[in-house]
Amino acid sequence: MAPLIDNFDQQLTTVYASALASGELIFTPSEAHKSTETEHDIECDICYAPSLAKKPIGILPKVEEDQTTSTDRPSTPVVKAVEETNPFLPHSPALYVTDASEEHKIILNKYCIVPRHFLVVTKEFQPQTGPLTPDDLMAVWNTLKAVKNSRDALAYYNCGSRSGASQPHKHMQVIPLESPSPIAELVREVSKRRPGKKENKPGDLFSVPFHCINHVILLPDPAASNKDEEDILIEAYITLVDAMMMSIREYAEQEELTDEERMLCSTAMSSFAYNWILTKEFMMIVPRKQEGFGPISINSLGFAGMVLTKTAEELEMVQKTGVMELVSKTGFVFHQERTPEQEQKSREMQQVLEMQMGSALSSL
Repeated sequence: MAPLIDNFDQQLTTVYASALASGELIFTPSEAHKSTETEHDIECDICYAPSLAKKPIGILPKVEEDQTTSTDRPSTPVVKAVEETNPFLPHSPALYVTDASEEHKIILNKYCIVPRHFLVVTKEFQPQTGPLTPDDLMAVWNTLKAVKNSRDALAYYNCGSRSGASQPHKHMQVIPLESPSPIAELVREVSKRRPGKKENKPGDLFSVPFHCINHVILLPDPAASNKDEEDILIEAYITLVDAMMMSIREYAEQEELTDEERMLCSTAMSSFAYNWILTKEFMMIVPRKQEGFGPISINSLGFAGMVLTKTAEELEMVQKTGVMELVSKTGFVFHQERTPEQEQKSREMQQVLEMQMGSALSSL
């Protein structure tokens, strides 16, 4: 994979300023509201931006894939034709920043509420329902490292129809932040050593206090391990996907589930929809049961502790409900606490999955 240009952050700033001045990019100022939540007193963000209520919604392009088989590892399929409704094919020249790899390009988010918000997009069409490939992971990771204040930058992927994705063409997103996101602060707090609790170490799998299935893994420092960055990212991603699948299976075994909920579990296992978050410190995954709650659509940023509202009614609803409680309603919430026996079974299943993960890694 070709490295990013050395002055990526400066080029990102230059292209952003030019696109904003020309009107090709629309920055919408928003009112910022805080909501202090969880036993760790984390401040979640509620953004109020009524102008975004008029933002166009993506239209699914028609794709004719090349049926030629390939022995290469997962990468971009060749596409014969794509309708012009896809904003990424072709992209607006004014929004193009640079290439992230041979398979990915970086373009600015045309409708943004965070300055310099950009997308890492596959150059050829790939569906937004596909898993992240090693090339996807490295393209996002390299751009994440290249932005200013990269420790606090946040990358994410909305996978599937229930994830809050607005475009069907595969793309990951990165928002440069000047301060830690709510989820970064929460992960740091949960990871600390406390009375009766050990400190989470790199490679450990754990959850943060959302009331729904979620899994987080701390990323080891490549310099302090025998693994390169690509191996670290692949291993973390596969571990999280395995844990997600296992948790959905456990959820489906609850006796209290309705027929509708059991159907949702079956759908979730055959057609994944999840939110994926990446920082330089950790990776996180959250399976999705539904796309939104009430009138509010939730994407990965909701599980980063940031919710966008577009009407006064939506703002009031989030303030009353709380960010974490509201976004959790779109995930899979266990009806009851698991017994020690169930916890032991979960650990045993996780060990089996970790063994299977080793085989999967060797095939990539």
